[in-house]
Amino acid sequence: MRILLAPNAMKGSLSASDFADAISDGLLMADDSLEIIKHPLADGGDGTNELLINKLGGIFIQVPVHDPVGRQINSRYGWLAESKCAIIEMAEASGLNLLTADELNPMVVSSRGTGELILAAVKNGVQKIILGIGGSATVDGGTGMLMALGFTLLDHTGNAIEEGGNGLIQIAQILSSNVRPEILKCEIVIATDVKNPLLGAEGAAVVYGPQKGATPQMIKDLELGLKNYITVLEQITQKKLVGLVGGGAAGGIAVPLIALLNARVEPGAELIIKLLGVMEDLKSCDLVITGEGCIDLQTCQGKVPAVIANAAREAGIPVIAIGGAINPEASPLFDGIFSITSCPITLEEAMSNSYELTKSLSYQLGKFLKIFTK
Repeated sequence: MRILLAPNAMKGSLSASDFADAISDGLLMADDSLEIIKHPLADGGDGTNELLINKLGGIFIQVPVHDPVGRQINSRYGWLAESKCAIIEMAEASGLNLLTADELNPMVVSSRGTGELILAAVKNGVQKIILGIGGSATVDGGTGMLMALGFTLLDHTGNAIEEGGNGLIQIAQILSSNVRPEILKCEIVIATDVKNPLLGAEGAAVVYGPQKGATPQMIKDLELGLKNYITVLEQITQKKLVGLVGGGAAGGIAVPLIALLNARVEPGAELIIKLLGVMEDLKSCDLVITGEGCIDLQTCQGKVPAVIANAAREAGIPVIAIGGAINPEASPLFDGIFSITSCPITLEEAMSNSYELTKSLSYQLGKFLKIFTK
């Protein structure tokens, strides 16, 4: 039996590669005659950069940037020299992972570091950028990024706006005279699995603000600021931007990229599956196993397991999902859905033992599969 392992990361516990290794270890312990193909995946969030560069044979280039609160740190972008393509992960410069709980404050944190990574890649001669925007700490509409790229953002008195969410309500002018022309020629693809718009009940402030430290009052202020910001962008570009699918991702960073730099949004999981050539291997398999930390209704909205499940179903191949936690409402998407926890256990215990728990479950699956491979 030929089995494709194509999981996303189990966030906070296992990288996608480690997740695939744990499943493989368990299956082979039960039946070493199984043929295992491992294709760990990502959807534009944490781990995207590492995964693509390792699989596609690129290198990492170190860049000094400013983190969300303005500290200088060493970050990096991935470089594929043959195609002159840069892989940039927003979380590596402007991510939640770079801050302590006390530092979470979307009114002041900035996406400047992400802009510095983009600028460094452009100076290196990049022709295409794939930007993964998951895991961000910001709700600044990408204004910090724009400043790093050379855009000038002014208030009604002609003074520079503040960085962070506080500056959104101040924006009256956006000038591009200091922007390097190479940036305008660069193809920018934004990889995300988020479909939320910029504004409203499903928007950046209301949905993602609390995850980034926003209080109820901050959410109201951010919403007003984002409304002002997008009004200015629409006036400048004469483009309709309010209803952009994915406009609310990463605190609204996709909106100015689309408005001012002609970027486009692509579903992250589908893009990465295509880049890694997963479909060729999938079609030759007898079974597909995927998974992520929590299999629920959000999984069904374009995340890695859903995309893989749909592709497997089209190819007539059964697909199993493994998660740390599972919601039965997601079950119709898969032929089987399993949790790595088989008895009452705390979240901390499950996360700290996720490799062994995944291996143990996979061993049981392997024993069951062996019945059909005799």
